[in-house]
Amino acid sequence: MFDHHHQKGFIMLHHIVSGNQNGPAVFMGSSLGTTSAMWNNQLPYLEEDFQVIRFDSPGHGKSLEGIQEKASGESSDATVKNFAAQVLELADHLGIDTFSYVGLSLGGAIGQQLALDAPQRIEKLVLTCTAAKFGQPEIWQDRARNVRENGMEWLREPSAGKWFTENYADGNAGAQKLLDDLVALNPHGYSAACDAVARFDVTDQLHEIPTPTLVIAGSEDVSTPPAVVEVIAKGIPGAEYHVVEGAAHVGNIEAPEEFGRLIGNFLRTDVSK
Repeated sequence: MFDHHHQKGFIMLHHIVSGNQNGPAVFMGSSLGTTSAMWNNQLPYLEEDFQVIRFDSPGHGKSLEGIQEKASGESSDATVKNFAAQVLELADHLGIDTFSYVGLSLGGAIGQQLALDAPQRIEKLVLTCTAAKFGQPEIWQDRARNVRENGMEWLREPSAGKWFTENYADGNAGAQKLLDDLVALNPHGYSAACDAVARFDVTDQLHEIPTPTLVIAGSEDVSTPPAVVEVIAKGIPGAEYHVVEGAAHVGNIEAPEEFGRLIGNFLRTDVSK
C-alpha cells in the first residue's frame, strides 16, 4: 500500500494506492466531511482485481494545499468542476489514462462532472447516495458561514443523524471514527467544499453522460433520498439503479457487503458495446 503526498509545484490530492497493481484502475471519491478512509470496508471486494486509488477530496483530510482562509461573510470560489480537474491531474501524475470511478455524495458529484468533462477517460461510473443538485444553495452557504465562524464540532450530531440510521453510530467504532475525522477537518477546507456543493447543478446535462453507470441509493437516506438519486439514474442513458434497504446517507458503512458486491460486480462486468 502506498501513501502519497503532493509534489511541489502543483496541487496534488492526497491519495492511497492499493490492490492489484496490474489491474484496471478505480478511483474512489468520498462524501462531504469524510476522508478516503470512508471506503476502507469496500476494499476486500475490489483489491484482488483492481488497482484502487482513494483520495481525500479538496479541502479534506490531507488534501489541504491551495485552501484559502475566508472571513465568515465571504465564500470561496471552489467548484466541483475544479475538484474533478484535480482528480484528472492525479490520474495524469500516476500515469493512468483511463479509469473507473466510484463516488458517494460529494464524490458522486465529482464523478458526474468527470463523465461530462472527460468522458473519454472514464470507463465505468458508480454514483451512490448523491445528487445532480443538492437542494437549495442557501443551505450550503449557511453551513459554510457557520463553519467559518464556529468551527466543526457542532456538525457531529446532525451528521451522525444523516449519515447513519438511528442510533447506529452509538455503538459502532467505524462510524465514530468517521465523525472524529469530520470534526478534525480544516473548517476552511470544508466550507470551500460546501461552496462547491452549493454551485453544483448538472440536472440538465445528465443525458450527455455516455459512460456505463451504476446508481445506488439508500432506502433510509434523508440527505439524498431515493427520489433524488433516481433523477440521476433516469437522466443518464442506460444507467442501472439499485436501492439498498436499510442504508442511510453513508450507506456503504452500514451495508458494506451489499455495496461491495454491487460495486465489484458492476466494475467486473464486460460492457464493451
